Amino acid sequence: MIQPTSVFIKTVLKMPVRSQCYPYLIKILDAFFSKVKMDDSLPHCNNRNEFDLFLIDSNGCNWQNLIPADLLALAKVKPVIVFNAQSDAICEKNLLLNNFKGVFYNNDLPEDIFTGLMRIINDELWFSRKIISATFNEVLAMVSRFEPQANHDTDSEHEALSNLTKREKSVIYLLAQGANNHSIAERLNISDHTVKTHLYSAFKKTNSRNRIELSNWAQRYMAIRLPLQN
Repeated sequence: MIQPTSVFIKTVLKMPVRSQCYPYLIKILDAFFSKVKMDDSLPHCNNRNEFDLFLIDSNGCNWQNLIPADLLALAKVKPVIVFNAQSDAICEKNLLLNNFKGVFYNNDLPEDIFTGLMRIINDELWFSRKIISATFNEVLAMVSRFEPQANHDTDSEHEALSNLTKREKSVIYLLAQGANNHSIAERLNISDHTVKTHLYSAFKKTNSRNRIELSNWAQRYMAIRLPLQN
């Protein structure tokens, strides 16, 4: 990773209560980066190259099973760190497998935050050693078990993706970002009933049993094919 000089912090600007280490992290960033910007939404796609590092405040979010699709896509092209996290709302393995560089918790000590940030700046990861080891072993086991079937599995997923209609892909994409049926209907200017119909069809085509499985399928096979949200 190129030595970063600019950082973008996605956070809730008017949060009434912050963790004790939150202001300490901001001070570190101000000291080490020439450009620090905070906002409650990610910058426009065209402006994201202005920043070398992205910190995402996960306070109040539950990403134990599902990480927002826009963050997954961002982490593929930029170093992304999750901070101010609650231990019961974050799955480090999911973050690690999806290219995130590390996570800071809301009860981390100041010296640990400093150490972790310096490690990440120097192109290392900041996850627990136990998680890194377990994830590495799990990936190796999966590769060795399914390698002979890799081409078949890939062909099946490509077939499922090609069988989806343009509207079904739009519905799935919004679902993967956490939108409910009513929100999807409003965004696409269709009825709630039509959303349910598209979801039912998508369940069958992707062999998904529920919304979480469909969202995970979308994040795995569709995220790189879809544009980042503004």
